Amino acid sequence: MMLIVHWLSEIGAILCALAGVVIVLAKLISVITYCELKLVAMLDSAFKVKKAWKKLKDGKRKNRQ
Repeated sequence: MMLIVHWLSEIGAILCALAGVVIVLAKLISVITYCELKLVAMLDSAFKVKKAWKKLKDGKRKNRQ
């Protein structure tokens, strides 16, 4: 009887540790996804600025001619 209780206690501790690992991994994935979305937004913004800058430079060239 004591052996079964001991095994159940060990199994419970292992399951608790695994649950903690799963929670940490879920938070890590959430942070990575958030950073990825921020990076995509920054790159999109930079591309728009580059496109606008090129359009402005092309407009100045046409004005000179």
